[in-house]
Amino acid sequence: MYLYKSHRPTWAEVDMDAMRKNILAIKRECAEDVQIMGVVKADAYGHGAAVVSQELLKLGVEYLAVSNIDEAMELRTSGISSPILLLGPVESSEFGKLIEFNIYATVISADYARELSEAYRYRGVYPKVHIEIDAGMGRLGIPLENALLEVEQIARMEGIIIDGVYAHFPSADADKEFSEFQIKELIKLSQELKKLEIKVRYFHMANSAAIFHLPSSLKSPFNMVRPGLGIYGYAQAALSPSLTLKTKVLAINRMKKGQTVSYLRSYTILRDVEHIAVLPIGYADGIPTLYSNKGRVFIKDAYYPVVGRVCMDYMMVSLGENSRGVQIGDEVIILGGQKITMEEFGKVCKKIPYEITCDISKRVPRIYLRKEDKR
Repeated sequence: MYLYKSHRPTWAEVDMDAMRKNILAIKRECAEDVQIMGVVKADAYGHGAAVVSQELLKLGVEYLAVSNIDEAMELRTSGISSPILLLGPVESSEFGKLIEFNIYATVISADYARELSEAYRYRGVYPKVHIEIDAGMGRLGIPLENALLEVEQIARMEGIIIDGVYAHFPSADADKEFSEFQIKELIKLSQELKKLEIKVRYFHMANSAAIFHLPSSLKSPFNMVRPGLGIYGYAQAALSPSLTLKTKVLAINRMKKGQTVSYLRSYTILRDVEHIAVLPIGYADGIPTLYSNKGRVFIKDAYYPVVGRVCMDYMMVSLGENSRGVQIGDEVIILGGQKITMEEFGKVCKKIPYEITCDISKRVPRIYLRKEDKR
């Protein structure tokens, strides 16, 4: 759903044109036969899963990936019918939901596949699954040394259709040597499965970083990529950031020397007179308390420091003498674009881009903009 008006003076703008540019940039790195699985877990990294997913499908994305059943069900109930992969196992009591909502399961062991097969066979349904291989992530999946044996066992199970085999890079952008080792091991597994005449439709490893740094993960047998952060513009400098967090000045206090600001009185007025702007955004919206007395915001072509402790619903910034004439109702950029980048914000808060966008809470309305919407 496209929301153009907010009932509170705090909102996040999602630039759909930027997202489109990012998908096109990803496509340029891939051969024509390489499909894209758009990762939209965690509410599309805080950008709004339903709207983002609909946009990705319009741009030719074949598959979507989510973290849990609730996320998949949300997409289905919003009218999305494309293949959706669940990136992780579920409890056996939830197998019925996989069937009801036509969700592709991730298989992490032969035992899990056997349990899944029996549940599906009981209902007369043949599940399509992707098998996860632990090729060095150390989290979930069939250990690499057991991969051939267990994938072969799964392939022989009644009713199981192996739609894909995949693995994760733990450090695609920082440890090229280990990443290349992983790629070679998956290629070897693919070749061995081919000898056994086990058909796998998709082999995939490449996340956003790998798409731009590990070209060998885009070549045969790999024929699918799984961009996540790159879709939203934060994985590479060449991509376009798609989210801007904004608010408006709610109040301006004229404070005198010796007075203090916010909880714990961590900021003291040192000038004879200092103007402190109150902004209706706080840690309940996704601004961490680490931003207190360290961050900055952008108002009327100038930067202003965050002062005092960030509150649940409010944060304060110093306007100094307010020589630029900031007024109540003026727009404030908290985060986004080139004004205050994810990198700058993250450095202050000691957070990675994933955390920052996911932390922007549900109570912050998302407003989806296209070129024709911008005046």
